[in-house]
Amino acid sequence: MNDEPRSSSARFMGMKTLPLAVVAVVLHLSGCAKVERQRPPYFGPTEAMAQVVRHVNENNLAIDTIWARHSFEATLVDDKGKSRTFSGDGNLLFAKPDNLLLTAKSTLINFFEIGINDQRYWFTAFPDEVSTQWYGDKDKLTDAGARQIPIRPDLLLEVLGVSAISEDFMTPPAPTMRFNNDDWSYMFIWNKPLTNRWVAEKEVWYDKDTYLPKLVELFDANGRIILRAYLSDHQTIEGSKGKIATRYSLFFPDTKSQMSFHLSDIRKELVKGRVHIPNPASFAFPEEPGVKKQIEIK
Repeated sequence: MNDEPRSSSARFMGMKTLPLAVVAVVLHLSGCAKVERQRPPYFGPTEAMAQVVRHVNENNLAIDTIWARHSFEATLVDDKGKSRTFSGDGNLLFAKPDNLLLTAKSTLINFFEIGINDQRYWFTAFPDEVSTQWYGDKDKLTDAGARQIPIRPDLLLEVLGVSAISEDFMTPPAPTMRFNNDDWSYMFIWNKPLTNRWVAEKEVWYDKDTYLPKLVELFDANGRIILRAYLSDHQTIEGSKGKIATRYSLFFPDTKSQMSFHLSDIRKELVKGRVHIPNPASFAFPEEPGVKKQIEIK
C-alpha cells in the first residue's frame, strides 16, 4: 500500500460519475507522508510524562481561537477503486472547547462545509450530485451513526492537536507514554475501557525539542487506523503565543483517499469593524444550508 500523498494541481474532475465524491470529499482529508530520518537516533536524557504534558499544555492553553485561510489538494477513491483529484481553498475557524468550521471551495463550486458547536455537528456537501447535509446532536453521536457521515467533525478537532492534555493520568481515556529514539519523539497513546477489554483510541507523537505534535492516529475499536495525519511547519498564531501546524497530510486507510492542506494567514481572530471572527455566530448550525436533502443522524 502506498500512503504517500499524491501531488496534483488538477481541479475536481468527474463529479457526475462520482455520487460519493463529496462524501469522499470528506474522506478527502487524507494524505500521509513518510517521515525520512534526517538525524541519528537520540539516546540522551528524556523527561517524565508529567513534564512533557506541562510543556504541551503550555502551548495549547495559549490557543483559544483560530481564524485561518487554507488551500488543499485531495485524491478521492470511490468504492470501485476509481480516484478523482481536486483542489481549492477555504477557511478554518476554531474556538475552544470544541467549536470548529471548515469550508472548502474552488473558483467554480462550493465543495463542502464541516462544523461542530456545543450542541450539533454537521457535514454539508454542496455539489448537485450529492446536495446533502448530514447532521445530529453531538451528545448522541454513536459509532454506528458516525459511519453514515462522510467525515466526522470531531476527527478534525483531534487532528488540529491544540487541546490540552488532562493531568489526571488515571481517568479514561488514560494516556501512556513511550519515547521513540529514532524519531526523537514522545509517543502518547490514549486508552479507554470497553465492556470486555481496553482499547487504544488515539496516538499522538510530540517532538522532543518543541513538544509540538507531528503525527496523529485515530483508531477504531479493533485497533485499525481510521485516520492518520502528519503535522509540520508549526507557526505562531498572530495575536497569540501559541503555535499550530500549518501543513497537514491526512490519509484514510480504508478508502485510500488522501488530502493535504496548508494553513496561511493564521490569526487569533479576524477583526472587521466591531465584529470579531470567530464568534458564537460563526458556529451556528445552518438550518437552511441550500441543499436538496437533510439527513438527521439519530
